[in-house]
Amino acid sequence: MSRVLEVRDLKKRFAGIAAVDGIDLSAESLEILAIIGPNGSGKTTLFNLISGFLKPTAGDILLNGERINGIPPHRLVRRGLARSFQQAMSFPNLSVRDNVEVPIHASGRRHLGDVTRILELCGLSEQEHMPANTLPYGKQRNLGIAIAMATRPQLLLLDEPAAGLGDDAARDLARLIRSIREQGVTLVVIDHDMPFLLPIADRVIVMETGKKLFEGTAADVLAHERVIEVYLGHDAE
Repeated sequence: MSRVLEVRDLKKRFAGIAAVDGIDLSAESLEILAIIGPNGSGKTTLFNLISGFLKPTAGDILLNGERINGIPPHRLVRRGLARSFQQAMSFPNLSVRDNVEVPIHASGRRHLGDVTRILELCGLSEQEHMPANTLPYGKQRNLGIAIAMATRPQLLLLDEPAAGLGDDAARDLARLIRSIREQGVTLVVIDHDMPFLLPIADRVIVMETGKKLFEGTAADVLAHERVIEVYLGHDAE
């Protein structure tokens, strides 16, 4: 199994405060890697570093063995790294279909047959002609993933994709993430919803105050006393 992503001793400081403080992690090909932790633990900063929206203070980020520190997001997309955001991101006045076509046209590949496949994958076929800003919230989240998938990523970073979703929508999202893996995509997923995230994760990393607190399987996480104390609270069972 090949290593798609590797992060080595990654650090990011803001005015002397360490938001990410010496993180080491890796994601293997076709793995679903989960990253959890309380608010302020550095998860989104970590994603911003990996995806080129921030430059590291120190450390290295490797994509398929090549160092990508400081490469801007649009160039990383061409290398096969895409991400979603905590907010549902789209062109609000364009149709769902047009939103998915935009990154395909921008790439110069113009494989517009991909659009139908991506819409079906993300459960948006029935809404393809609707303006993006008229979609229900859960479908807007799916559209953000569909736009990322239109770039043909090898590595997809999902930043809290289940935020604000009800139980049924979260279950549909879990099925979508598994389906994306079946398309040959490696995923790294941040989320606070452990019942949503842990069952689909091959491996879990727990962050606390910018550091890696723990790494292991979902079962290991739920049995780890310090993780339960930090993330779930002292009285969690």
